[in-house]
Amino acid sequence: MATPTDEGRFARHRLIPGWNQDRLSAATVVVVGAGALGNAVVQALALAGVGRLLVCDPDVVAVSNLSRCPLFLPSDVGRPKAETVARALSRLAPDTATSARVAPLVSGVGLAELRDADLVVSCLDSRAARVELATRCNLASATMLDGGTHEWGGQVSVHPPGGRCWACGHDRSSLFVPDSPHSCAAPVRTLPEGASAPVSLLVGAWLANYAVRLLLGLPVGSRLLRVDAAGGAVPVAGRSLAEHPDPGCPLHERIEDADVTRLPLSARDTVGELLLRVDADEEPLTWTGFREAGSVRSPLATGTRLRAASPDTRLARLGVAPREILTVMHPRTSGLRYVELTGETAAAAEVGR
Repeated sequence: MATPTDEGRFARHRLIPGWNQDRLSAATVVVVGAGALGNAVVQALALAGVGRLLVCDPDVVAVSNLSRCPLFLPSDVGRPKAETVARALSRLAPDTATSARVAPLVSGVGLAELRDADLVVSCLDSRAARVELATRCNLASATMLDGGTHEWGGQVSVHPPGGRCWACGHDRSSLFVPDSPHSCAAPVRTLPEGASAPVSLLVGAWLANYAVRLLLGLPVGSRLLRVDAAGGAVPVAGRSLAEHPDPGCPLHERIEDADVTRLPLSARDTVGELLLRVDADEEPLTWTGFREAGSVRSPLATGTRLRAASPDTRLARLGVAPREILTVMHPRTSGLRYVELTGETAAAAEVGR
């Protein structure tokens, strides 16, 4: 048994019953959103000794972030949030390997990365972004831990594979109403919701606490956790997170491993190289639309059929994420299968791919 005189960075951790530092060191956590809540979460997870963090955010640091984000400095204004977080964590917790993805979720983190991660943490600020992440976590059978804040509190919920996802129980008509995430650097058209460092740090601490317990295989609450920073410090258990998914939830599609063909390609490879690996009458699809080569229908015309793109175009230029799993459709039979891009190395998947 460890004693208080044990040396080492994590000596105090080892005094906690149920704590397994080696298990944390071997863990990979994907964190989507690197704003105030994301800052609090990745800082705590890195200090706890999580081995690898993959941080995804398309936004840049704004002056308004500096009052709530402990990992951002005034000199970071205008720089990508994900890269800035990775750089700060390299100083704070050098044993944690942090990968930065400066891209929207679908273009930044592949389905195989979500599947292979030990945990996916949502630190997002819009309903539409959460629906998108929940959809991809369901496809990849990944555990999604979600947190959100409001002026004087927030909430935390956990959604394991095959169980109730973030969208379950929500009114279906509200799930697909666009509410684009607020860009901290964009011109202000509508005022964002008020936010403060104490609330972000408080909710972020609960998120990180749940994350560590999940990574250690320890139980967490089965109810939505509501953090009330105005009425009291004790979190309030909200609605039950039922074990089974809502039968009316439209997001519960799952990619079965038996339907996946693994290809030694990466997002750095071209459309032509991918097409050589599928049958001539099969149609590989992207998860996001791109401008079709030679399209004259409209300057905004987009498609998802990779055969419509120039064969010399790199997949990453069309929004294909590292280690993505792409859908392949057979037009005559309408049958579907999937191909996984397995050629991406950790180094190649960094920013600037």
